[in-house]
Amino acid sequence: MKVASVSCKMAGLGAFLTALFIAQPCVAQKLHSYEPLMMDPYSTIYVDDGSCSAGKVLKVQGAPRNHRRKKSCVPLSDLQIGVRSGSAK
Repeated sequence: MKVASVSCKMAGLGAFLTALFIAQPCVAQKLHSYEPLMMDPYSTIYVDDGSCSAGKVLKVQGAPRNHRRKKSCVPLSDLQIGVRSGSAK
């Protein structure tokens, strides 16, 4: 009886560890509804504020002091957006 109990626990632990390795939250991008005033240098965010044409979002890259941010419109299909309950903010 103890052997079956230990093997069930090991199987459960193996399934849990597999799920952790499969889930990759760092791959998902958050879609903002507005461009923030402050950004870290060289960080990248995606903004859906309606400034780009249909099917595209604004890609904003932070810059060091006294430099302008780089902005470009990229297709929404190129992003891997993390789906969360509620709306993306």
